[in-house]
Parts: sequence; C-alpha cells; structure tokens
Amino acid sequence: MAVVGLIAAGTVVAISGSSSTTSSSPAISRTAARFLQASLNAARRAGSFHYVSNFTSQGSTQHTVGDAGPDSGRQVITIGSHSFTVLVIGTACYFQGDANTMVAQLGVSAAAATSHAGQWIALAPSDGPYQSVYAAVTAPSALSDNIAFKPQHDLGTSTVGTRSVQSIGGAMTNFSASGQTQQARGTAEFDAAVARPHVPVRYVERGVINGQQADFTMTFSHWGERVGIVAPPGALSFSSLSAGTPGPSGPPGSTTLI
Repeated sequence: MAVVGLIAAGTVVAISGSSSTTSSSPAISRTAARFLQASLNAARRAGSFHYVSNFTSQGSTQHTVGDAGPDSGRQVITIGSHSFTVLVIGTACYFQGDANTMVAQLGVSAAAATSHAGQWIALAPSDGPYQSVYAAVTAPSALSDNIAFKPQHDLGTSTVGTRSVQSIGGAMTNFSASGQTQQARGTAEFDAAVARPHVPVRYVERGVINGQQADFTMTFSHWGERVGIVAPPGALSFSSLSAGTPGPSGPPGSTTLI
C-alpha cells in the first residue's frame, strides 16, 4: 500500500500514477527521459530495494517503511498515532493493524475490528479491499505507482546523503482515480546514482492536488538485497470478519487518513 493516494474527509488526494498530462506543459526532454528510463531499468534489474516515504497533505502525514522484492514485499505504514503492516507473497496478502486502521483500510465493523485488532488478516483477490491493500508493495508496482512525472529538465549533479546523484526535474501529472481525473500541479525531482547502474536514490514531489497542498518524498537503498517474507501463521480470513462495507473506496494503493 504505497502513497499513491490519501482519502481525507471524503476527498481523494492522490499522488503519482500512470495518468494523462496536459498539452500546455513543456515538452519532455529526450536526455532527461533517457536517464529516467535507464535508472528505472537498473532498478528493475536489481529486483529489490528498501524505501522510506512521507506524504503530507491537509496537515496529516503518512510515513511508510518498506522492503520490495520481485513478487513479495513488506510495508509498515504510520498515520498519526495509528499504524498497520502489509505483507505480500505472490498473490497472497496479509494485513495487521489496530482497530482504527482495520475499520479505515479493510472496511470491517467497529466490533469486528476491536475483536481482531493486532491479528493477521489474510486477504483473497476476491475480497473488497484486496486491491487497495495489495497495490504498490512488490518492487515493480512500488516503482510504477510512486514515480510518475514528465521529465523535462537536467538539474545537474548534487549529493543526497553520501551518494552523488544526477537529478532531473519536471511537472507532476494528472492521474485517474475511481474513473475521475485528479488535477495535479507542481514539480517533481528524480535523483539517481551518478555511478552505474544509476539506481534511484530519491524522488520528491511538491505541488497542489485537487486544490490541496501535497508533498511527497521517497528514498531508496539496499538495492538487490534479498527480501525474505514469510506468511504469518494462523492468519484469519477476511471473509470470516463479517465486513461491514466492501472496503476503501479509493483507487488501488490508496489509504485512508484516520
């Protein structure tokens, strides 16, 4: 469950995504586009990585710490005083959270959430919240769902932490959520290692989405290291919880501010 979207007060506030852009924005720089593609190709070849992201909008921040592999991954997401964990192994998906996050993310009743808070919940692909919980956890989806902008400028080299990076910048893009176009206006910066194989180091967005200020930062490390995820024993099936609603109404990968 990446920071592709936050739902707050009934308003979808999302970032990134493979969406449409406006024709009035500056043209793509071929040099910047080639560097972005080379970096993303290097990321895919590496296959796995660790990441930390922060998304802030409307006074709330979602903090995500994750480990993403080719077909598995782990996320620990904290929103205010509440947190939950998502595990993905192939098509299997597991959720563990407090009562508040169970209601917000899984759509279960308050009574069921209170009874099963802290227990592992197994989600099947046919379950309502499966897509939103499962999205953006594996390495391929974590990249595609979180890095999406129009590469327009070569920003030169700089240092991020201890890494020398090449930076490119461009415009945030509009995107589609629940069949509706979300208006995104602002700038993005993508930083990748100067040294080959040019793996991503940091991605930043600053702008306004549907009239709300939104800031997003994602950092990457530990490329190519094994991501060992084990299915939690004794997980309860989601269907056994008597869900009160079909789950979050946002787009895949969206989360709900509590």
